[in-house]
Amino acid sequence: MAVKTYLSDNEILAMITKTEYLRDKVILVFLSDVGCRVSELLAIKIENIDLGKRVVLIPHLKRGMKKKCPKCGRSAGGKTKYCTNCATDLRAVIAEGIEERSRLVNFGEKTAQYLEPFIKDLGSEENLIDLRRQQVWNIVREAGEKIGLKGRCILNPETGKKHFVHPHNFRDSLAVAWLAFAGGDMGKQKALQMHLGHRSFATTQRYQKLTPMAVQNINDEVRNFRFAEDSEVSVPADPLEKSNGT
Repeated sequence: MAVKTYLSDNEILAMITKTEYLRDKVILVFLSDVGCRVSELLAIKIENIDLGKRVVLIPHLKRGMKKKCPKCGRSAGGKTKYCTNCATDLRAVIAEGIEERSRLVNFGEKTAQYLEPFIKDLGSEENLIDLRRQQVWNIVREAGEKIGLKGRCILNPETGKKHFVHPHNFRDSLAVAWLAFAGGDMGKQKALQMHLGHRSFATTQRYQKLTPMAVQNINDEVRNFRFAEDSEVSVPADPLEKSNGT
């Protein structure tokens, strides 16, 4: 199988088509359209969704509360009871640094068509998807396998490691398509930053590494400039031929 750094639109559509259950289709459709993280998807409640306006309020969960050990200064998770460095009791330490923020994101009409029958019997305080993180990963992997994306077929160009198809690939695919559409328009690029919930624009720009297309296009232009067919530059003779007396 050829090296892939992100899922193509046709592959995503095929995965959705091949998936049998409505809940699983909703997961794939929502991830591909909205581009949210798995943790965000699992935190969305029905009351966060407005089908009429086709918008969803997504809680940002990437940053959490942290405790600081009063003895050694080591940071620990908000629910950590004892410091992993010096074993100091942290149960009385108040966690700080939580960042409560969310973003309002729109979704498409087709996504709404999948959502409407799925959520009609759910209460407003219920979660949209009542699964564990690993269960969502398994659903995505199985959908990929159904269309032939088996094994570690996704390459991370930054680390050089290969991975199974996983939920974050849908976010990657959306970002690649968005940046390709935006071109050099900084306003459209910044809109992607807001859509994905990135604090830093540098994080958004990292998605450029998933596809060499922009660099390839410039490379082709330079190549045509240097070696155009109508160029008057002549190809020099092979020096090895002369040394052999031919």
